Amino acid sequence: MQSVGPYPISRTRHRGLPDNRGAGLIIMMVAIFLMTALMVIILNVTSSNIHLNNRHQNAASALGDAESKVEMAALWLRNQTTPPLTTVTPTVAVTLPGPAVQIIPDPNNGTQFLKMYTIRASGVGGNVTKAVEVVVRQATFGKYAYFTDRETSSGGGAIWWNSADNIDGPVHSNNTGGTNFNINYSGWSTYKRAIFQDTVTGAGNGINYSPSKPTTETEFTKIFKNGSTGYKLGVQKVLLPPSTDLQKQAAWGATTGFPTTTGVYLRADSTGGVYIQGDSTIAMSLAGGGNQVMTVKQGTNTTVLTFDKTSGTISTTGPMGSGSPTSAASFSNGVVYCSGNITSLAGTIADNKVDDGAITRSVAFNICTDTNAGKDITITGDLVYNTRPDKTLPATDPVNLAAATLGLVARSIRIADGGAPGYAHPNREINAVMLAGSNSVDGSVSVNNYSLGSTGTLKVIGGLIQSTRGPVGTLSGGTLAHGYAKDYRYDPRLASTPPPFYPTTGQYDRISWRVKADGK
Repeated sequence: MQSVGPYPISRTRHRGLPDNRGAGLIIMMVAIFLMTALMVIILNVTSSNIHLNNRHQNAASALGDAESKVEMAALWLRNQTTPPLTTVTPTVAVTLPGPAVQIIPDPNNGTQFLKMYTIRASGVGGNVTKAVEVVVRQATFGKYAYFTDRETSSGGGAIWWNSADNIDGPVHSNNTGGTNFNINYSGWSTYKRAIFQDTVTGAGNGINYSPSKPTTETEFTKIFKNGSTGYKLGVQKVLLPPSTDLQKQAAWGATTGFPTTTGVYLRADSTGGVYIQGDSTIAMSLAGGGNQVMTVKQGTNTTVLTFDKTSGTISTTGPMGSGSPTSAASFSNGVVYCSGNITSLAGTIADNKVDDGAITRSVAFNICTDTNAGKDITITGDLVYNTRPDKTLPATDPVNLAAATLGLVARSIRIADGGAPGYAHPNREINAVMLAGSNSVDGSVSVNNYSLGSTGTLKVIGGLIQSTRGPVGTLSGGTLAHGYAKDYRYDPRLASTPPPFYPTTGQYDRISWRVKADGK
């Protein structure tokens, strides 16, 4: 019988199914490596971003520190009685050792009326240093279309703006003594335009409205072209300068030895202007070649001065003051000073001399009286530029190059009416920046018999600056009843090139700003 043993064990190999345990381990290791590398990258990027962010924050802090020092230096500059002549290091907060702030006068300050300065300041934020350089220049009242220290008359009565008025330029009032702007816009339906075409600022905190305070944007645009954003209250005061002898000295060309005998006086050189002793009338007119003629009358004496733009000289006819030359070898510095009242002023101001697109002889006058002594100017007719400037055109446009520059400075500036019996107020145009009064003398620009006679429009191309607001007309039911409606138009040329020796605001305008390389 055959013996049967146990069945053999089968060792069948399954082909195509490899052992993945080793490969899985490799994949896992690669994944861990990649995740670790990614985390390192993320940590590095995060660290770089944090570092960059910290640096940006430090840089911003350093710039802020430098800027604050510039502002403190500018404030120091504004508070000086006279502009400094040499480089100074004002006492302001300094975080760096040494002179972190410097005020450096412009090299031309000795010959230019509007002084310029470069303010250099360094600031620190963490480990970052930044330095800024700001150029500032004295600001003139030529930057305003309208300015008052007080919004009421000298007697304290309220004077109202109304819808017949059109003020196209910057407006500012200090609103001192608790006075407010007074605005009556009830006549808007007749004129259908805003009263103020540019920014209005006031140091005071209120505006009196009639018929009521605007509550909608539509109502605001009847007053301000820019609606409810067209005005700003509670801003810093801009003080009028005190009355000084600056224009008197500029006209005479010296600080002593002023004339005491009635007459017209010249300087033979360029150190002075035209000095008039005593009351006078002045008529401005044009001669052949477009030269400027100034006719001065004092009693029975008539003196005629002719300014020759080609030769840059002055010739005269008629009597001159005792000891005065009868001609001048220069065009003078442009200041015309009268120790008395100018009882009549009117006429046309000649054009600048322009050659090849550049002004080669500037026709610029500043006609002044003795403000300290209470002397006034009365404008008896149109007082205009031969070529009117146009602020909508570039400064290099032939119209703006040709247009002259005129300033008026007096205790008060009066605009004459038509006289008795009608006291009519015909349309009147004045091309000038007018300053009446000062920080030490009360004065205003006003219209004679403003509450009588017929109505007209007072057009000003330039500016109207006064310590106390003067009346120019009256209202009845929100519409003009007597005197003048206002049409004041800003002349931006006067902000950078004001009339000669025209009073400054005591403030400084920024001309340029830059961060210096590497904070140096």
